[in-house]
Amino acid sequence: MNQPVTPHPKGSYKLPVFISLGLGFLILPFNLGSSVFLQGDETKPPVKKVFPQGYFVEPTDSSLNIAGNFGEIRPNHFHAGLDVKTAGKEGAYIFAAADGYVSRVKLSATGYGKALYITHPNGFVTVYAHLQRLYRNIKDYILAEQYKQELFEIDITIPKGILPVKQCDTIAISGNTGGSQSPHLHFEVRDEKTEVAYNPFLFGYKIEDTVPPQLLTLAVYPANDTSYVNGKNASRKTRIYGNKGRYKLSSAEKITVSGDIGFGIETYDYGNIKEAGKLGAYSIDLYIDGKRIYYYELNEISFDESRYINSHIDYAEEAKSNREIQKCFRDPNNMLTIYQCVVDEGLFRFTDTLSHLVRFEVKDFFGNKSQLSFQVKSQKSKGKQPATSNLKPETGNYFKCSDENIFEKDGIKVTIPPCSLYEDIDFDYSVSKDTLTGTFAPVHQLHTDMVPNHYAYTLSIRTKKISEKYQSKVLIVSLDGNNTKFPHKGEYEDGPDGAGWVTTETKHFGRYTVALDTVAPSIKPYNIFNNKNMSRAKMIAVTIEDNLAGIKSYRATVDGKWILMEYEPKKSLLFYEFPVAPSLTGEDAQGSLQGGGQRHTFELTVTDGKNNVRTYKAEFLR
Repeated sequence: MNQPVTPHPKGSYKLPVFISLGLGFLILPFNLGSSVFLQGDETKPPVKKVFPQGYFVEPTDSSLNIAGNFGEIRPNHFHAGLDVKTAGKEGAYIFAAADGYVSRVKLSATGYGKALYITHPNGFVTVYAHLQRLYRNIKDYILAEQYKQELFEIDITIPKGILPVKQCDTIAISGNTGGSQSPHLHFEVRDEKTEVAYNPFLFGYKIEDTVPPQLLTLAVYPANDTSYVNGKNASRKTRIYGNKGRYKLSSAEKITVSGDIGFGIETYDYGNIKEAGKLGAYSIDLYIDGKRIYYYELNEISFDESRYINSHIDYAEEAKSNREIQKCFRDPNNMLTIYQCVVDEGLFRFTDTLSHLVRFEVKDFFGNKSQLSFQVKSQKSKGKQPATSNLKPETGNYFKCSDENIFEKDGIKVTIPPCSLYEDIDFDYSVSKDTLTGTFAPVHQLHTDMVPNHYAYTLSIRTKKISEKYQSKVLIVSLDGNNTKFPHKGEYEDGPDGAGWVTTETKHFGRYTVALDTVAPSIKPYNIFNNKNMSRAKMIAVTIEDNLAGIKSYRATVDGKWILMEYEPKKSLLFYEFPVAPSLTGEDAQGSLQGGGQRHTFELTVTDGKNNVRTYKAEFLR
């Protein structure tokens, strides 16, 4: 069993918990549970689930000061937990939130970085991510597995009984690994069976928060070709004014609507500690003429659904301006189940000549509420309303989101699987007359990168015939506005017309062409060179980079025996820490790296995504 180096600041005492009731709070003793209705599909009865209060203690040795909350909008996903601050530095002790056993450890250079999972007797799993290092017997167990597999990146399931923990045991040290951009702990609570992530605040965690959410931007959307906002078949965004929960539009702002209309809002939440930065709202309500037509609250998130966030937000607006406007209506292929109420997909049909009251209510988890009310003037439609929204004739390059869509032109083929698009689109395509320097096909413009895909689609591009020597080096690349290349892999095959075809899969529209990668990765010594005396060094470190296809793998040895080097992509750094004591795991199998002035040979081989290989070798003394 792990024993903490320093006692948990809360000990194992379970404080009373404040549960939000909208306008007030209910104080519950630790042995009771709060209950919340889950499952947002309005066609199904809600599921009531009880969440034990005070069962979990805070997982760090500092107060629960958060930099990110549950459900916050992130690129391609909803944030599935709390980002707990660690005073801007690594090295905080991480504690087991409750009794249980370490059931999984996943170590990666990306994503969650070093992550540890604890399964608890009550059917929940807590997750601790972006760790700097694991602790004591957990570290020893995983280190042995890494040397057994000769891999830094591993994902292993650990049987019950191998690594039991008690509440408040030290399990890890906080870090900044993986996709983390600053030191912190990412903490989650999941269901053991379904792996659905729950809002940790449901379990009694709380922060100081008496500040209502902030409302920034209103968006009004025509839903089809015969809908209009202020006389135009285009969305309208307008600034919202106010504070302390009371918001309004400018007195000069007049909104006229006709036909099927949707609304959206940009909103963020802030706790009492401003350093936490902007957080995500807990719930959004939309009423028209006093009738609720849209409502969600963020109690749970399924990882299988999380990418639907690209339909939940105005994706194009976020790409253009970084404004995260949440659409309060549902696209045809938005399968999120966070919604507790969506009437007529959240669209309202304006066909009369009256004024209508639109009202938003936005809340945080602790019941702080902001409200925006405004009038819209309805006008009769300029054209006949379709029976359903987004109905268009099947002509030209019109892609229905429910279907498989295939597009073929000279030199290109696109196959989009069913239900990958969130709504129907008129697919646009163009091709350049010339090829860019260093590429082997024209630039193909596929629609626009402001339209997302949920699933990967297949893209094939025709290129001139490539000699057999270089066929394995061919890949498809996307281009940004500066023609910077981004790799998307690619497999080459000869075509029947004497040309070649390169095929890959991607989730993004945009500009694509074909390139070759024949350049091996670079290896630059950071603290080692031939014949260096490293008796006082704590590690061997090098930087590695690749010009196009990206780093695929690396392997390092000392005196021919594999050593564990960790990869930190944010710094392009690869490093091996010398052991400070004899190890039974095999990391010092040669028995001499602790010191003694012996000569050793370090060798590193790095391979990129197109199997270009670079090797570095140096002798050193230690």
